[in-house]
Formats: sequence, structure tokens, C-alpha cells
Amino acid sequence: MLRLAFRRTLAILSVAAVCACSRYGAAVDRALRYAGDNRAELEKVLDHYRQNPADSQKYRAAEYLIRHMPYHTSYSAESYYAYCDALDSLFSSDTDGDELLAKTNAIAAEFKPLLTLSFDIQVIEADYLIWNIDYSFTQWQTLDYLRHLRFEDFCEYILPYKCAEKQPLDTWKRDWVDFGRGELDYIGQIKDYKFNARRAAEAVNAHFEDSVKMQRVKDVKLIEVLRLNTLAKQPYGDCFDRSRFGLLNCRSKGIPVAFDFTPNWPDRSGGHYWNNILATKRRNIDYEPFRSYPGSYHYTDNGLAKVFRETYAPHPLLLEALEREGSIPKSLSRLFMKDVTDEYGRTVDISVPLSGKRAGTKYAYLAVFDNSQWVPVDIGRIRRNRASFTSVGRDILYLVVGFRDGTIIPISEPFIVDSRGGIAFPHADTTRFGTIRLDRKFPAFSHIYSIKRYLQKGRIQAADNPGFRRAETVAELPEWNLLSGEIAPSDTLPRRYWRLMSSSNKSTDFAELYFYEKETGQRITGTLFSPSVPIRNPNYDTPGHINDNDPLTYFAVQDSTRWVGFDFGKPVALEKIAYIRRGDGNAICPGDEYGLYYWQDGGWKLLERKRAERIYIDFDQVPLGGLYYIKGLSRGEQDRVFLYADGVPVWY
Repeated sequence: MLRLAFRRTLAILSVAAVCACSRYGAAVDRALRYAGDNRAELEKVLDHYRQNPADSQKYRAAEYLIRHMPYHTSYSAESYYAYCDALDSLFSSDTDGDELLAKTNAIAAEFKPLLTLSFDIQVIEADYLIWNIDYSFTQWQTLDYLRHLRFEDFCEYILPYKCAEKQPLDTWKRDWVDFGRGELDYIGQIKDYKFNARRAAEAVNAHFEDSVKMQRVKDVKLIEVLRLNTLAKQPYGDCFDRSRFGLLNCRSKGIPVAFDFTPNWPDRSGGHYWNNILATKRRNIDYEPFRSYPGSYHYTDNGLAKVFRETYAPHPLLLEALEREGSIPKSLSRLFMKDVTDEYGRTVDISVPLSGKRAGTKYAYLAVFDNSQWVPVDIGRIRRNRASFTSVGRDILYLVVGFRDGTIIPISEPFIVDSRGGIAFPHADTTRFGTIRLDRKFPAFSHIYSIKRYLQKGRIQAADNPGFRRAETVAELPEWNLLSGEIAPSDTLPRRYWRLMSSSNKSTDFAELYFYEKETGQRITGTLFSPSVPIRNPNYDTPGHINDNDPLTYFAVQDSTRWVGFDFGKPVALEKIAYIRRGDGNAICPGDEYGLYYWQDGGWKLLERKRAERIYIDFDQVPLGGLYYIKGLSRGEQDRVFLYADGVPVWY
């Protein structure tokens, strides 16, 4: 959450200032009071443009910057760029692997106490602000791909002296304008490209596609890098860092690119960051640098609860809540942003009845579930015991929560905004009970489908000899099933040797294989054996993966040469053969323990802890009609909420 220190600092400044008749309008005068001893520098900027009627638009621009300047903070350029210089030197060296990671973290730890933040309004100099305004207007008036910008767009995309919070106050626009321009200076010769902002963004980003190699590393502890040439060398990063690079790179060339994000996906953990172009023609275009090019596929099929765009102006309701209550949730702490969910999908305005304790607050937060907890993704007002939110994404599960002293408190029942904009409240009926069967603890997403070519059919054979002479094919595993399943063998005569092989000359991947005896129905295991063939890759050529009780490892069988066999020590007849395909590790695994919860009275209630015996698990005596949560207690972090209808889970 934003610290109470922000509120206290501005409160002290405003109390210390003397209220006088406004020379500049109430909003600007209020900001000037926050400037304290630096007020004269800001008035110098306003007076500079006020003198000349020809500068009326620049005066409005100066008002805009000053009006929204409180709460903006920046690093001292000297100490921050010393930090960047140290990283540059390291990233340009031959150091790699664990040593590079350790030295990167050591540099961050060394500089962290040296990097101080100052409120921009207390330290910004008149000459710098005047230079920035004049330079930005020159960009607007001379760059072909900016001719479609209105003054309001110019103020948000081109005018600001910073495009990322904490960015040092310096001449970065001029300093980086020639860095990595790519084909930007060539495209203007082509009519279709000359005035095209999308093409401009593509031209400068394509220049770095082969050189910028940011990889996600769990243990890196970098302080956010906000210098373009250092970011270009940075070996670590995720969607946030890539999109920061895209923003700094484009904005330094005056290309109208924004930094968009969702605080949290509505159906999994974590958020996502990307760039958005204020396009010259057609709709605005979103993309993630070095993962998708402007105009290509970018999470088009994924639902979004809320999307925000980083801006120079603060979010008015979040600012109000921060100033009145002293803190806001961490997931919404990017104070400078605006709601752009309408640009990304179908939305609806909603009003939700409240049921929990409000603790006197006037503000409510709309939350989604992130696999383990509720995460606020929007703010709304409370009136007459109802919370109202605008532009809410559809076909998503939500909960209204309150926020006080760092604690999130449910103040409504969970509800679903359906694809038509209607609202439904699932409610567990403790007078009616049924059985829930699950074969997964998490929905299957597109990355599983993307490896479909490796999930061919598969064949089970049985024989009385380890060489499988005169072997009989007793089961063909269906190609349509990309997840897990079980099948009854066509022949239940006892055999000692069984094997899994491919149905063709193509490779087909399996994570686990299970055998259930006919007489007892119990799972049995045999001694593993396989032909001696060259190892292509230990990740998928290790036969032991097929029964190592780890659904994230797998073995690839192929044609008649690469297979895996099981010696049960005696002839056995099988009732069922179960399998888990190569996937995401979220199939129900025999031997693992799971907990089923349902929502009641403002929280999750544990119904039962149970160990799976099959590739599915049954929970009995479940209150019907409720919202449920399946949690893997033996492994993994991906657990999910769902409804249950017509014998299958409906994941949210």
C-alpha cells in the first residue's frame, strides 16, 4: 500500500502554506501550496508563458503539469545513474550464470540505501520544466506520426517530463532520441507509413528484437531500471521490464505509446503489463515488446476484469481515498492511471449489495481471486449500502472488499458478472447435498493446446515375454484427449509384461501411467524396462519419468523403437489403465491429497481433505449450488475456484 507518509508530507506542506486568493485557478494554486519553498520556480514557469498571448497553449500545458505534479516522485539523477553505470559495467562483462545473478543483486543491495526519492513539486527547476514544454511542443508540431493527437492526447503522451514514476528529472527525451532508431528514419518515405504511429513503434522496437534478451529469473532483486541503454543490456526481466523498455524507447522518439496493465488476471495469479499505441488509423493497438509485434496476437482470448493505463494525471477516486483514508491496496498503488477496460472488451456498470462490515469507509474495492486470495482490481463508491463500479469485465467472478490498515475484508457475497452483463450470487445450499468429481485442480489453458502435436494417440500392448513377441494391443489411447483419462483394456487375460508405445512414427508424450488390477481394483506397480536407444534429450527421453509421481516430467514414446515396459513379476489382469498427458501438472494425481472448500458466511469453509486413488477424486456430501475451491495439499500453487453444473466444474 502507499505509505501514510505521502499523506502526512502533503498535509504538512498544505497546512504550512498560507491560503490566498488564487492567481492561477484553484487546482493549480492547491498544487503550488504543496511546493513549499519551491513555489517560486513553478510560478516562474507560469509567468514565462503568461506574458505572451502566442504561448496560451503552452501556458495550459504548464498548468496541466503543475496541477498534477503532487505525489510524483523522482530519484536523484546522480546516485541513480551511478547505479545504472555499475549495472552497465557488469552486464557488458563476461560474467554469466549464478555469478552474474549474485553480482547483480549485490549492486542493487549496495545502492538501495543511496537512492533517495524527492517529491517533484519540491525540487523541479523552472528552466528544466520550460525546456521540457518547449521541446515537447516542437515534437508535436514536427513529427508526422503525431499529427492526429489532440491537445488532451498531447498532454498525456508527449508533454510529461517523465513517462515512468521515479524516473530522474533530466533531458532523457533529447538524450535518447538517437538511441536505437531502427528504421524510423526510413519509413517516412512511404505514404502508408509516414503518418503511422503503429509503424513508428514497430520500427524502433524491431531494432532490438535480436539484442534485448530479458529472461525471467525468480531470485533477481533489481531496483527498477529506468535508463534506456541499461535496460537494453539487462539480461533479467519479465513483461513489466519489457514494457518499460518499450515505453521509454518510444516516448524518447515522441511516439505515442502507453504502459497498460491489469492488476491481476481474473482466472489465475499475477497481473500483466504491455504497451499500447495511440494509433493513427483504426483502433489502438496493444503488444508486448519482444513477445509480440504491434498488431499481432496478444492475449486476445483472455478475459480481463480491469485494465489501466499509466498516466501523468492521478486516478481521481484513488487519490481521494488515499488522502482521506491514508492508504490504498498495494495492487492499486500505481496512483497515476486511468481505467481503459472499455478498450479491451465488453464491460458493464454494476451496483452490488453489501453484506459485511464496512468500518465506516466510503470506498469499496472490486476483487478477483488469484489462486489463494482476493486481490483488489478497482475502486468504487459506497452509497446506501451498495457499491458501484464502472466498466467491469464480463464472465468473471468478483468479490467486493473493504480495505483498512492493510487488511482486506469481504463486504459482499462473491458474484459472477455473466457474458450478458447479468449478476448472479452462487450460494451453497446446506439442505441439499451431492457429489463433485474433479480430474483437475486448475483449468487447462492454451499453452497445453499449443503442444497438441506432441499429444498423439498411444497404444498399450501386453505379452507373456519381455521382447513382446506376438504382443496383443489391448488399448488405443484417444488422440482427442489432451489431458488425462482412463481406459479399460479390450482383453482382460492375465499377462506379465505390459508396455506403452506410440501408435505411429510420431512422438507422443506422457507424464504418468497407472495400472489397476481387475480383481481388487487397486493400483499396482511393476518394474520398469525399456529398449536401449540413444538419448536425444534427458528432459523427455528418460523412461523413469513415466512413473516418478511427478506430472511435470514426461517420457516421449515414438514408433516401435522407443517405448517403456512394465514387468509385474507375474501375470496380471487389468481393470483400468489410466494416464496423464504431458501438461501443466494440475491433473489430479493418485496419491496426492486435496482439500475442497466452499464459500459461506464471508469465507472459505473446508468440506473435506482427501487423498486421490485415481486420476479423479470424488467429494461427497457437498452443499449444492455453491462456489467451490479445490486446493492441492501435496504439490503446486495453481488452485482454482469453480461452480459445478451438469457433472463438470465451471472454472472461474
